[in-house]
Amino acid sequence: MHGINNSGYEPPLTRARARALASTGNHQGRSSTVVDTKEKQKLSLQDLPTETLSLIFCHLKLRDIRSLQKVCTYLRDSIKEDNALAKAWYCQFSSEHQSQLRMIIAGKDKNQLRAWLESFSNDQALLESLSDRQTTSVFLPALLFFTRAELMFKCERFELVTKATIDKIHKPNPDLDLVDSIHIRHLNRVNSAALSVDGRYLVTANGDNTAKIYGHQPDGSWEIRTTIPHEGWVKSANFSPDSHHAVTRCGDGTAKIYGLGCNESWEPKATITHDGLILSATFSTDGRHIVTASLDNTAKIHSQKDDGSWVLSVIFSHHCAVYSATFSTDGCYVLIACQDRTVKIHRQKDNQSWEVKDVIEHSGSAMSATFSADGDCVATASILDCKAIIFNKKTDGSWAENTVIRHRGPVKSATFSPDGRHLVTASYDHTAKICDRKANGFWEEKATFSHKSMVISASFSPDGCHVVTASYDKTAKIIGQQDDGSWSEKATIVHDGWLSSATFSADGSQVITSSEDGIVKITELRRNHSWSDVTE
Repeated sequence: MHGINNSGYEPPLTRARARALASTGNHQGRSSTVVDTKEKQKLSLQDLPTETLSLIFCHLKLRDIRSLQKVCTYLRDSIKEDNALAKAWYCQFSSEHQSQLRMIIAGKDKNQLRAWLESFSNDQALLESLSDRQTTSVFLPALLFFTRAELMFKCERFELVTKATIDKIHKPNPDLDLVDSIHIRHLNRVNSAALSVDGRYLVTANGDNTAKIYGHQPDGSWEIRTTIPHEGWVKSANFSPDSHHAVTRCGDGTAKIYGLGCNESWEPKATITHDGLILSATFSTDGRHIVTASLDNTAKIHSQKDDGSWVLSVIFSHHCAVYSATFSTDGCYVLIACQDRTVKIHRQKDNQSWEVKDVIEHSGSAMSATFSADGDCVATASILDCKAIIFNKKTDGSWAENTVIRHRGPVKSATFSPDGRHLVTASYDHTAKICDRKANGFWEEKATFSHKSMVISASFSPDGCHVVTASYDKTAKIIGQQDDGSWSEKATIVHDGWLSSATFSADGSQVITSSEDGIVKITELRRNHSWSDVTE
């Protein structure tokens, strides 16, 4: 599983390319050649032994294998026996994302796996077969996530099941005057909500100057485990990829790191300080580093030492405000968006110091910038010039503008899918746009989805097949990709106030929404039995 070379973008499978792969295969440095012992005999893929076919499948893209399985029954059966589709799908992701998918599956027992798949299938033989698989197999995460994604593709609409509602803490009083009512509403406001990767904890960032960490109870309810105090509104809060730490970001110029201790308690570990408002606080993929960006013209990296403590390890100083800072997937680069219309890429050197590797000139101030999973693309979102820009890394290492995605209002975010094949933008012009990467490396707009008010966020599911948006029109929309590559709206989550965040759980089974109405909802996605397109 871990030696399969399916990275990059290759041309579709042609007859000549299939013939070349059939005659010579290469896998992890080992070559295999099919020898024609009869002078005039012509060999086809159907004549190859299973082992050779498996080697060929390892070098094909997902779209190639889908085409190949339509050639004949023998190839279709060979692809199914080899789990070639699942492997190719899995290898679209970075090794770090694959590790997270493996961790998710390893954390589920047989009954949990069955329930996870049962949301989209009542094929008992299939469920029994998959849930009985050995959890130590490196193929299992690929097979399970791919199978679930295929089942979800077949759903034209989702049924939504509310699994939990975290209600208002400060109850409104009808006798209060307008000023006091507004104050209560602000106290109730939830600015963000997120589940830990293992699904055991929920963290909220609140308008009452606190962040709260909840623990999942055996009866399905959520109980407050820790309240993290701040001196201002908590803007955001997130867990580390290993679920062992949480970081909060506040309007008072601080970010706080809390760690999971014994008896499922959460303890303060460190406080990050800036002289200005902190606009972002993000974990590295290994969870051992946090990078913050601030209006005080700096970005800072705090790192966890072997003894568990957190220390300031790097300060990136600039001549202007720093709007966002994020790590690359491998943690070797930091991408910083600055007020001076530049995006700077810092690289870590062998001696652990950092240097500016590249500077991407931007037409306007980019409020955010992010890498694709493979590090070959950068996407920026601009509020002033109302566009997102995708830059591609050229063969000589420089960066060039590839595609401009235009909106009629400020662009709040531009986010790549985990497999790097799609990008979604969220804009104040009431729309979210999805773009797909073509075989030639350029990007094209595939779909636009409209809300009745500003779209403040849009993000992908872990499998990259679905998007959830959050809007001031009090709704979150779940958008899914179809078998033919098109995108369609599959469900809508409704709140009584405008939404502040909407994200998927790490296993893609739930959507977590937070709202100005003071309510957090955890909503499970299930197949809708009323639609005839869902078949087993």
